[in-house]
Parts: sequence; C-alpha cells; structure tokens
Amino acid sequence: MFQLKALSKSALSSRQPNLQTVIGRSAVIEGSLVSQELVHLKGRVVGNIRVTGGPNAQLKVLSHAEVDGDILAQEATVNGTVNGNIEATGRVELHASARVNGNISYSTMAIEHGAKLFGLMNPDAKTVP
Repeated sequence: MFQLKALSKSALSSRQPNLQTVIGRSAVIEGSLVSQELVHLKGRVVGNIRVTGGPNAQLKVLSHAEVDGDILAQEATVNGTVNGNIEATGRVELHASARVNGNISYSTMAIEHGAKLFGLMNPDAKTVP
C-alpha cells in the first residue's frame, strides 16, 4: 500500500524551509536562549540570548517584546525593549519603538528617529572582550 522511499541527505536538506524560532507574545522564557537560525521574539526573555553560528543567525526583538539580559548575535533588530548589552558581529538596527538600556557593540548600525539608547556605542564588535 505505502512504500518507504530512501532519500539522500541532499534531497532532505533541499526540502527544508528556512528555519526560524518564534517566541509568542504571551511566552516568558527564564534562562538562556541559544539558536543558530532566525529568532522572532514577541514575548519576554529573562536571561541571555545567543544567536550565532548559522548563515541566517538573526535576532528580531519585535514591538512589545522585552529582553532582560545580554544579547550576542550576528545581526540584531530591535523594536522592543532590551535591558542589557547587545554585541553583534554584523548589523544592529534600532527602530523607532526601540528602547535599549545597555551598551551596543556592532560592525554596522542603523538608528531610526525615535529610538532610545541609554548606554554607549562601540563601532567595532571585534574589540569587545
């Protein structure tokens, strides 16, 4: 009736969509969050976030989202609130509704009118200890 067909690893990997993690608006994570893929944060994280190592390693802190901890990411986009430091090896974007209470280390940076940063900016992420 049904036949199992063996698929090669290349066939399996070509079928996988871009992986991403979505943390819903009502979700609260207490502890560290680690990912190598795209992370959309709509809720709250109490702990550090590390999004590195993958070709699509990006963190998006969406409006109404909150992070109480440090962020280490290849790329970070902030629309919500971050109470902690942000270190990015690539681009950091602060949109109009962003509020960051901490220092930012980055390779490239974009700040939209209305974003609030209460901390220092370091334009060379490679020099951060």
